[in-house]
Amino acid sequence: MVYRRDIDGLRAIAVLLVTVFHFDLLSVGKAGFIGVDVFFVISGFLITAIIAKDLEAGTFRFGTFLYRRVRRLYPAMVATLLLYLAASYFLLLPDMFRELALETVLSQLYVVNFYFWRSVNYFGLHTGDVPLLHMWSLAVEEQFYLIFPLFCLLVWKINHRWLLWAVVVVTVLSFLLGLVGTSWKPEASFYLLPTRAWELGLGGALALGVMKYPLTRQWVATFAGYLGLIVLGVGLYLHAPYVGVPGWFSLLPALAAAFLLIGGLNTTAPVTRFLSIPVMVWIGKISYPLYLVHWPVLILFKQHVPDFTLIWRLSGFGLSFLLAWGIYAAIEQPIRKGRVFVRPRYLLAAAGGSVAALVILGMTVFWQDGAPRRFPSDSIAALAFTTDTAQQFKHCENSLQNSAPVCLLGAPEAEPDMLVFGDSHANAFAHSIDIWLSREHRSAAFSFASGCLPVLNMGGARCVAQSDAAATFLKNNAVIETVVLVSIWRQPLSQGHRRQGRWTSGDELLDGFSIELRETVRLFTGLGKRVVIVDPFFAAPGDVPTRLAKNRAFGYDLPLDTSLADHRAEFESLYPIFDAAEDDGAVRISIIDPFCDDGICRGLYQDQPMFSDGNHLADGMSHVMSDVFEDAFATVDRDL
Repeated sequence: MVYRRDIDGLRAIAVLLVTVFHFDLLSVGKAGFIGVDVFFVISGFLITAIIAKDLEAGTFRFGTFLYRRVRRLYPAMVATLLLYLAASYFLLLPDMFRELALETVLSQLYVVNFYFWRSVNYFGLHTGDVPLLHMWSLAVEEQFYLIFPLFCLLVWKINHRWLLWAVVVVTVLSFLLGLVGTSWKPEASFYLLPTRAWELGLGGALALGVMKYPLTRQWVATFAGYLGLIVLGVGLYLHAPYVGVPGWFSLLPALAAAFLLIGGLNTTAPVTRFLSIPVMVWIGKISYPLYLVHWPVLILFKQHVPDFTLIWRLSGFGLSFLLAWGIYAAIEQPIRKGRVFVRPRYLLAAAGGSVAALVILGMTVFWQDGAPRRFPSDSIAALAFTTDTAQQFKHCENSLQNSAPVCLLGAPEAEPDMLVFGDSHANAFAHSIDIWLSREHRSAAFSFASGCLPVLNMGGARCVAQSDAAATFLKNNAVIETVVLVSIWRQPLSQGHRRQGRWTSGDELLDGFSIELRETVRLFTGLGKRVVIVDPFFAAPGDVPTRLAKNRAFGYDLPLDTSLADHRAEFESLYPIFDAAEDDGAVRISIIDPFCDDGICRGLYQDQPMFSDGNHLADGMSHVMSDVFEDAFATVDRDL
C-alpha cells in the first residue's frame, strides 16, 4: 500500500485526543477517549487494504500476515512492559504491583479486555488505579487480526465479488449489537470485540470500497476532509457523562475518521496538507509507543504526586512523548526496518521468548502478592486495611427488589421496626447498625444500591427501582416505624445526575434534589414513618491505608486528615436542603463529632485507618461506630 502522510497525521489526532483526555489538559479533552474509535477505523482501513491486495495477487498467507503484526506490534509493547515493571518494582506498593503483574500476563495473551469487562468501569471513579487499562483496545485489535483475515480468505474463496458486501453486513450487525448492548450490557459492549468490530469493519469496508470504486472527483475528497473535522468536533462537543459508549455516539468519531481517510485521497486539499505537516506526521509515527507509555507514566505520577496539578500533568504528558520517541527510534524502527532480527525466525524466537519471560515474571510477582518484602512491615500492615471492607451484608444490594427474604440487621429473632437504605456507604455502616441493634434485641430491614441516593426519582433506572422498592416495602409493612436514609450525599454535587430520567446538573440538579428529597420525606411520613437522615460523613483527602503505607514506605507526609471547616464547606449547598426536609418532618443525626475534635476530622482512629479507601468506613471501625449510632438515636428518641 502506498504510504500516506495524512494517515500518520490522523493517527496524531487520535493519540492526542486520548492523551489529552487522560492527562486532563483541556476541557474538550473530556471526550478524548474517542481517539480510540479513530484508531480502530484507521487499523481496519490499513489492514483490509493489505489483505485485499494480497488476495488479489494470490500471495496472501495467514502466517505471513501474523508475522508482520508481530514485527509491528511486539517490540514496543515488550519494551514498555519491561520498563514499567522495572520502575514499578521501586515505585508501586504490593497491591498495585500485583495487579500490574496480572494485567501484564493477560495483555501478553491479548485477553485483558475480558478481565476489564468483568472488573472495571472505564468511566468509574477508580480507573486511575488500573495499571494497564489502556491495553484493552490493543487486545480488541489483536483479536480482530486473528479472525478477520480468515473471514476475508473464506469469503474470497467462495466468491471474491462478495467480500465488500460481506464486510458491510458484518459491520452493520456489529454496530446494531453495540447499539443494543450499550444500554443492556454496557461494560461488555465497551470492552469486547463483537460490539467494537464495526469500527474496524467500517475502515475495512471503506478500503474495499475505495479499491472497487476509485474516487474520481477531487472536490468530494476535499469536502469529506472538512466534514470529518466538523463531525469530530461535534463528537467532542456533544459528549456528556450519561452518553453510552460505544452506542450511537461512537458513530461520530468513526465516521469522522472515515471522512478524513476519504479526504486524504486529495493530496492537495487543505485538510490533507494540514494532516501532512511534519509535526503531525512525527506524532503519528510515534503514536503507537506514545499510546503504550502514556498510561504507565500517568499511573506512576498519580501514585506519587499528592496534588496532580496542571504542571505535573504537563510534565507527565511531555515525558510520555520523550519515552515514546526513544522507544520508536531505538527499538521499534530498527526491528521494523530489519536492521535487527533480520531473519523471521530470529524475530519470532525473540518475540516468543520475551512473551514467555513476561508471563513467567508476571505470574511470579502475582503469586508473591506483589513482592511485599520490598517495603517495611509497618507499611504492608497499613496497606492491609484496603481489604478491611464491608462484606457481611454485601448480598443485601438491591435486596428489596428481589423475591428473596428481606435482609435483616440486628437480632434475627426480632421483628424489624426500621428500614435502613441508601448507597454503598449504607453498606459500610451496616455492620455498625447490626451490632447496635443486636445489643438492643431489635432488627432492621436493610437494602442498598451502590451509587444511588435514597431518594425517589433520582439516578438511573437501577436507582429508581431501588427507591421505588423501598416505598412499596414501607406501604406493605405497617410494623416499620423508622426509615433511615444513609448516603455519601455527594451525587447532587457532581457534574451531573439523572432526575426523573433526565440528565441535570448545576443549580438545576440541586433544585431537583431538594424537590425529590422533600417529596420522599412527605411520602414516608405520610405513611406514618419517622424519617431519619444521616448527615454526610467526612472523607479523607485520599485513600487512607494507601497513603499511610506510602508515608511509611517512601518517607512521604501525605495528609490523612480533613478540616471540619472544609467538610462543612463541601456540603454547604446541601445543608439548607436537609433543613427544608426537617420542616417536612424528617429528623437529622450527625455521626462525625467523635472523630472531628479540634476542628480536624481524623483519618486514623487509635493509629488505625478509619476508612478502607478515602471515604468508606473500615469494617474494623464497626464496633466503635455502633456506639456512635446508639448515642445518636438515643438523642433522637429523647427529643421526640
